[in-house]
Amino acid sequence: MKQKTVVFSIIFIVLSASLDAQESAIATALNKSINIPLVQEEEVEKEGAAKLWQGWTAGLNFGVTKFNGDITQYDHYPAYQEVGNFFELKTAMSCNLEKRINSLYSLAAELSMGKFSGLRRSAQYWTYAVYDPHQNYEGNGDKFVASFSEIDLLVNVNLTNLMSYFRKSKTGSKIYFNGKLGVGYNVFNSLRTNLFTDTYIHDFGYAMEEGVDLGTQKKSFFTQTRATVYIYGLRANYTLNSKMNLTLDYTIRNGLTDKWDASIMSTQYKTDHFAFLSIGASYKIGNYDYNNDWSSPIDVLKDDLSTLNIRIEGFVDDADYDGVVDAFDKSPNTPLGVAVDGSGNALDVDMDNVPDYRDADPFSNRGVLVDANGVEFDDDKDGVPNSKDLDSNTPSGVIVNQFGMSVSKSSSFSSGAGIIYFPSIYFNSGSAIVVNSNKNRIATIALLLKNNKDIKLNVIGHTDNVGNAQFNKKLGLKRANAVIDYLVSNYNIDVDRLFSKTKGEEDPLSTLTTIDNSSVDSVANPLSEINRRVDFEIRK
Repeated sequence: MKQKTVVFSIIFIVLSASLDAQESAIATALNKSINIPLVQEEEVEKEGAAKLWQGWTAGLNFGVTKFNGDITQYDHYPAYQEVGNFFELKTAMSCNLEKRINSLYSLAAELSMGKFSGLRRSAQYWTYAVYDPHQNYEGNGDKFVASFSEIDLLVNVNLTNLMSYFRKSKTGSKIYFNGKLGVGYNVFNSLRTNLFTDTYIHDFGYAMEEGVDLGTQKKSFFTQTRATVYIYGLRANYTLNSKMNLTLDYTIRNGLTDKWDASIMSTQYKTDHFAFLSIGASYKIGNYDYNNDWSSPIDVLKDDLSTLNIRIEGFVDDADYDGVVDAFDKSPNTPLGVAVDGSGNALDVDMDNVPDYRDADPFSNRGVLVDANGVEFDDDKDGVPNSKDLDSNTPSGVIVNQFGMSVSKSSSFSSGAGIIYFPSIYFNSGSAIVVNSNKNRIATIALLLKNNKDIKLNVIGHTDNVGNAQFNKKLGLKRANAVIDYLVSNYNIDVDRLFSKTKGEEDPLSTLTTIDNSSVDSVANPLSEINRRVDFEIRK
């Protein structure tokens, strides 16, 4: 038996060392994979020493035992005999020292001591030959009481953490369960007597010397009967605080012996075993963060999936519905329906840094200076921008051609040929409202009319090709009348000098192919706003 003890001790020490080495190797590999700088050897040694002294727990339990073997009345519940006031349940206690290896299992040494007992009435011996080497059995049944001391080596498996690999764990629960497996060394003495008279039948672990009554004097501890024990059980733990747990423990000890009940018989039990049900408390020694060394794989997977979903949603969200996802949208607040480029920026055809949807003149020359509305500066207010004006000092209100030169100075003057320049008035999609970005253009028309009393103008409304032709005809006429009303109400121009007409969508300046922002099911032509205009011509 001493040899077995030595062997078990060596196995326990080697297993603990190998597990600790394995944990250190895994940690080192992980650190290398995420490029954590190597620490000095002294720091590594200190960290290893700290881990060795961390994660220890001491526990104490007290409870009752229930025996199953040759001398037992029932398999699953205890028997009681009124004569002699004998009850099969006996008390025992245990203390243990546990070392946490990782979040799934720990190693423990446990010392147990106490008693177990059993009785068997004569009727239960039917067909069995009662073991009676001293011929003392009276035929009315028997009973026994055994005292034991036992040292065990155990592996405790955290079943709660283990089961979280297969189902969602209850994060934050105060109750968790451990499974117990181990081997032990049991030292015992057992005395068997007649059920009613308490007279001696047989024993193990008592002195057989002359002059000593049988079953009265126990042998010394080192000469008592011994047996190897295999152990399995379940322990429930309730967390009181960061240091203390309450425990409920149920352990079954299977002895490789048939002597615990002082009876060697061929009954339904080939070997003896007893169960130990106990309650107690455990105390965590030292400073060790038990909460941070374990994360449920299901919970981690759920968090990873949530993070991944958030990242994926970031690649499909489009807050301004311009067809460019927010992750790549450089202008995430573009107004609805505005045509954008691949970066989500509103189109700016003339590249004057004023997007087309706000640009009152989307075809200004490249590199010219423009105002906030995208309109090129016109110093002499003749309606011809500076970049095209060959005479930048024409008097206000003088009729000029497309080059900004007064008509009186042009030998090619011909109103019918369309050489005289009149700025166009632009409108938003579907709208007949004259916006403020056109005020300079309308002011130019007003000055021309005031300084040339004999001129009458046709005011011609145009639209883009969005909508049906009949609707666009009406919209073009509304735009022409809106411009006439603006000139009359703001500049006191005689309404009889202005005549509204409409061409609808029949005379577009831009005939570019329509652009489709398919992700938001919107259709837009970036140059269609040049078609939403009102033009002027001298009336003959």
